[in-house]
Amino acid sequence: MKLIRLFSSDKYKGEKNYINNQRLYEIARTVLLFALAAAVYLIGFLTTHTTKNLLTIVAVLGVLSAAKSAVNMIMFLRFKSCDRELAAEFEEVSEGLCACFDRVFTSYEKNYVVDHLFVSGKTLIGYTSKKSFPESDFEKHIGSYLKAEGYKDMTIKVFEDKDKYLERLSSFKGIEAGEREAGIMNVLLSISL
Repeated sequence: MKLIRLFSSDKYKGEKNYINNQRLYEIARTVLLFALAAAVYLIGFLTTHTTKNLLTIVAVLGVLSAAKSAVNMIMFLRFKSCDRELAAEFEEVSEGLCACFDRVFTSYEKNYVVDHLFVSGKTLIGYTSKKSFPESDFEKHIGSYLKAEGYKDMTIKVFEDKDKYLERLSSFKGIEAGEREAGIMNVLLSISL
C-alpha cells in the first residue's frame, strides 16, 4: 500500500484494476479522517471536561473533510474494475497505444462506465461490459468536454461486443501516440472518477 495514494490518486488513474485498488484507499482515508476528527474531539473534551473548546471546532472542521472523503468512497463502492481476464486481453492488444482502463464518467442524468478506452488522432473508441450503453448521450457528454479543450470533430464509438472492439483496436497496432492523444487522454482522465 502506497501511503501517498491516500491523498492523491491522479497519477494512478487509467491503470488496470484502478477502481478496485482505489476503493481500498478511499475506505482507508475515510476511516483515518473520521478517526482523526474523533481523536481531536476526545483530546479536547478529556483535557477541558467540556465541549466548549477550540479542539471541538477543529474536530468539526475535520468531519467536513472526512464527509467529502466518504462521498468519494461511496462512488468507488458503486463501481467495479474491468474483469481481469478481459483486461489482460485489452492490455495485450493495446500495448504501446494511448489507452486506459476503468473510466466512470458522471453527468447529472447518467453514469457512463467504460472498461477500456483508446485514443488515436480524431478517434476515440471504448469498450463497456454494460448492456444497452447510451452511446449517443455519451458522445454528446464527452464531445462537449473535448470541444471545450480544443479537440473538435472527434469520432466517438463505444463497443458492447468484445470481439468487435478487439478487432478495431488491433487495427491501430503500431500507431505512435503524440501530444494530441496525450492531451485528449488527460482530459478524459480529469473528467472521470
